[in-house]
Amino acid sequence: MSDELARALIGPEVTLVVAGRRTGTSREARLWFAHENGLVWLRTDRDADWYRNLITAGRCRLRFGTVEIEGTLEPVADEAAALSHLVEIWRAKYGVDYVSDWYVDRGRVPVAIRLLTGGKAPT
Repeated sequence: MSDELARALIGPEVTLVVAGRRTGTSREARLWFAHENGLVWLRTDRDADWYRNLITAGRCRLRFGTVEIEGTLEPVADEAAALSHLVEIWRAKYGVDYVSDWYVDRGRVPVAIRLLTGGKAPT
């Protein structure tokens, strides 16, 4: 992983860029995220447009400030466990005062995106 990417992954937000599921036009969403072991973790509601677009496309671009990198949607086998883990790594990043228990309420979905560099996950 480049030093520039490592610094960018510390930032507070990511801009997810994904093709619209009906038009194919690029759509953007600014989101909180956490990075762990080559995965970017996001949280959403099942009916969010960006999530539905990502499910359809299976891949996206992630923009961390001036750094942009390709990513692919990774399946999450145990959503409840992944969501609990996501809340813990978000609390470590953003602070307990900003990440409340409602982040794990019913209907919330953990989203894992594998970062790709040159077709490979960064090391």
